[in-house]
Amino acid sequence: MKVHDLLRNAARVFPDRIAVSHEDRRITFGHLNAASDRLAGYLRQLSLNPGDRAAILLENSIEYVVIFFAVLKADLVAVPLDTSLGADSLGKIVADCDARVLFAQAKFRRKLPELLKENTSVATVIADKHVGTGRDNLHPILLESIIGDPPRYSEPHQPGDRQPSAAESPLDMSDASGSNSPHELAAVFYTSGSTGAGKGVMLSHRNLVSNTIGTVQYLHLSPNDSVLVILPFYYIYGNSLLLTHVACGGRLIIDNRFLYPEVVLDTMEQERATGFSGVPSNFLILLGNSTFATRKLEHLRYFTQAGGAMAPETIRRLISVFGHKEIFIMYGQTEAAPRVTWLPPNRLNEKVGSIGIAVPGVTIEVLDDNDNPLPVGETGEIVVSGPNVMMGYWNQPADNAEVLRHGKLHTGDLARQDADGYFWVVGRKKEIIKSGGNRVSA
Repeated sequence: MKVHDLLRNAARVFPDRIAVSHEDRRITFGHLNAASDRLAGYLRQLSLNPGDRAAILLENSIEYVVIFFAVLKADLVAVPLDTSLGADSLGKIVADCDARVLFAQAKFRRKLPELLKENTSVATVIADKHVGTGRDNLHPILLESIIGDPPRYSEPHQPGDRQPSAAESPLDMSDASGSNSPHELAAVFYTSGSTGAGKGVMLSHRNLVSNTIGTVQYLHLSPNDSVLVILPFYYIYGNSLLLTHVACGGRLIIDNRFLYPEVVLDTMEQERATGFSGVPSNFLILLGNSTFATRKLEHLRYFTQAGGAMAPETIRRLISVFGHKEIFIMYGQTEAAPRVTWLPPNRLNEKVGSIGIAVPGVTIEVLDDNDNPLPVGETGEIVVSGPNVMMGYWNQPADNAEVLRHGKLHTGDLARQDADGYFWVVGRKKEIIKSGGNRVSA
């Protein structure tokens, strides 16, 4: 199974159900699949080779989702770009991955001339509106001219629709091992490393599909679930939300206005979100600077938290307010596509501070400096194996040799395992500061 098969399956089973909503716009699985097919067909007509990279400079939107799946359907490699980066940093990433295509949002038009100045490998720019590229021989193509006028895939929300059973999920759980999934490169996600230099994490279709299936399993996601998405899709945690909810036939509710927490909370209530996912800073803001704690959020079933350790006092505060909801504490790395562990909600009270147990399909060991297994209670490095482990870093053979030894991912995180099999992170081999869920060199 390839990543875009998740969308094809959902479109086959639930063609008329809403896949993504963004403010007053909505798109069904059927229309989403058709729009991405049209764009993939256009990309195939360009002078591109399978495996060529397509960079995506868009904030979360229906268009982003269409583009991401279209790139994969066209046998290209998606390279989501951090929209908060400056033009110089973006240009270095585009140059490093040797992108041939750039998808851009007019909102970031000021970054394009500098970004493209030295990147002559980019032969095609596709944008949502007319933008300047700074190159006389490079004229952008309007996305709308390829996939159609945006209103054509707006659909009314119908909360009274028949609710499907979990058994109707479009996801084939028999693929959970990922053993038959293709090994071709699907996407490159750039993340900072211990040196501060950006590294491109290469994730295959097998990596992403296997981890998506494992995550759907432990979160018990069904077609009735809908997640409020405030995390950017260029961030691997946000990408996981995208894939898991397409995989289960659920709904993505996009809201890019977390700067205004009350607006996001209103969206959560109005759209009847069943899930909310965030990094520690998101929960700190909601608990300390909004009416989050006093809202009933009647339709909400679960929370997930990852992107760094959340302070025990914050977890306990969340439990005290929303203890009747399922709260999933999770740990992972971009290099693991991304999920490695999860803490079952029914063990949260007694295991506050733990990162939990291995995600289905993932194997975790605690090893010493000589790669020998350590007994329960002793501290060593978290080493991960399974179909979710990355193919490697793009153009970084020395780092690959260090991090991917014997086919296992050496995370650089130090932890111990308790007698119940739960893991507890105690630090890092190399000190890195977490900022908004992203890693920044200290």
